[in-house]
Amino acid sequence: MIKEIAMYVNNLGEITDLNKAGFIKIFSKDNDKWNIIKEISFEFYTVQEREDIRLDTLNISEALENCKVFVAKEIPNLIYMMLDSIGVSTWKMEGNKNEILDYVLEKEEEEAEEIKLIEASKLSDKKQRVLPIEIGSNGYYILNLKELQDHNAGITTKQVLKPFLNDNKFNELILNCSHVPCWIEGELERLNLTFECSKTGQNDYIVIINHI
Repeated sequence: MIKEIAMYVNNLGEITDLNKAGFIKIFSKDNDKWNIIKEISFEFYTVQEREDIRLDTLNISEALENCKVFVAKEIPNLIYMMLDSIGVSTWKMEGNKNEILDYVLEKEEEEAEEIKLIEASKLSDKKQRVLPIEIGSNGYYILNLKELQDHNAGITTKQVLKPFLNDNKFNELILNCSHVPCWIEGELERLNLTFECSKTGQNDYIVIINHI
């Protein structure tokens, strides 16, 4: 059951693009009424730089906390892909806020029910790829460990990550996980890699791995 939807708006309360200062407002529906439960002032960095895009995506995720649905008028493709990779369902829409909130809620709940039916009937072949996904062509990768383990029973973080880390052919790796693997700090130190970790929800962490 979808409980919250976040929307990016300008100072007039209109849905706006992610290339200007605005507000992330998180809405929750009580009976037939949408209520704002959180509002965060937000200013984006220059979307031309990959480092800024990574920071913007991380800041959005931290602002959303446990909310996993985000609506804006326009969203840069890299931010869209990175949010999707960490489990945030992202919508590009414009118009009446209440109508959009109702529409997105309906479609998200329909999709959630479809997924349940597919999984229950064992017709799903929704195996997540066990290699990080490259974003662009400059050695930047993303991997959603939470989804991967949800749909690949028995697979461990070591099985997925150690070969990739040992190969060491990346510039940056962003992980979305339910906890920080206990083995990872020692392994990264051995490989002369560094990492930073941010908690974005109750069981949600983003880990960013770089070369020292």
